[in-house]
Amino acid sequence: MKRDVEVKRQRISAWRSVVISALVGGALALGCARHSQTSPSPTSAIDPSGLSLPRLSQLLHPLFSQSAPDPATIFQEPFDRLDPVRWREVAIKGATRYQIEPLDGAGSLQASSQSGASILVTSLRVDPRTHPWLTWRWRIDRFVEGEDLRRKEGSDASARVYAYFDTPGLPWQKRNIDYVWSATLPVGTMLESPYSKHSKILVVESGRDHPATWRTVERNLLDDYRRCFGADPPTLVALGLMTDTDSTHTDALAYYDDLALGRAPSITAVESPEPKSRPQLAGTLPDETP
Repeated sequence: MKRDVEVKRQRISAWRSVVISALVGGALALGCARHSQTSPSPTSAIDPSGLSLPRLSQLLHPLFSQSAPDPATIFQEPFDRLDPVRWREVAIKGATRYQIEPLDGAGSLQASSQSGASILVTSLRVDPRTHPWLTWRWRIDRFVEGEDLRRKEGSDASARVYAYFDTPGLPWQKRNIDYVWSATLPVGTMLESPYSKHSKILVVESGRDHPATWRTVERNLLDDYRRCFGADPPTLVALGLMTDTDSTHTDALAYYDDLALGRAPSITAVESPEPKSRPQLAGTLPDETP
């Protein structure tokens, strides 16, 4: 009986890795350049026992190719609203609740997770050699308890930003960098994901010294990819955001804002306590998770 339970747990863990990576690969396989004439369901739940590549491809219908008016900044997401065409949420185990909440005078993306995990993904195509700088702001109001990114049993994070690249292979073999705010590991730590050798965890914020405080991250994708994979990066094909607590069965609360890709960093301050001077338009992805 114990052996059967362990085998089942290992299978679910394997599917978790497949789901997270295939989110991007499935969407790209269908062709990011074309939109469907009918709007896809913004939120989809995944049952690991019923996963198949056609099902994943259907869930991950081409999302949204972003082009900004400023050529120096090729992608911008201020999270004034949560566009269900641009952003797709896929539940992995349970769900993280993503919604726009007014914070510091403007809208921000709130991620609230209780023993669950789901990921928000947006599709794009960006050459990291010309636009290498990925920047964003985030804050954590409630940290995951029991985090241990080196083990599957503790591999939850209060806040993650994923960068997916167009590497050869099956959908779940897309290389990705998982930028993490870790409560325990020091900044600069690089780990192979306990779920997949194609995913590298890179700790870019550490500790609990700045609770409920905006922190700014600036990452050079060119440099980070070379460090993680020992080669120049191919095309960046998607970005993902995730707050997850399904492994530790705890809860976490985080906020994300001002996600951007450009030729140079778009945010200069390390801490951003001042309210943003832009209008608030609240919105949320419809909850269709059973």
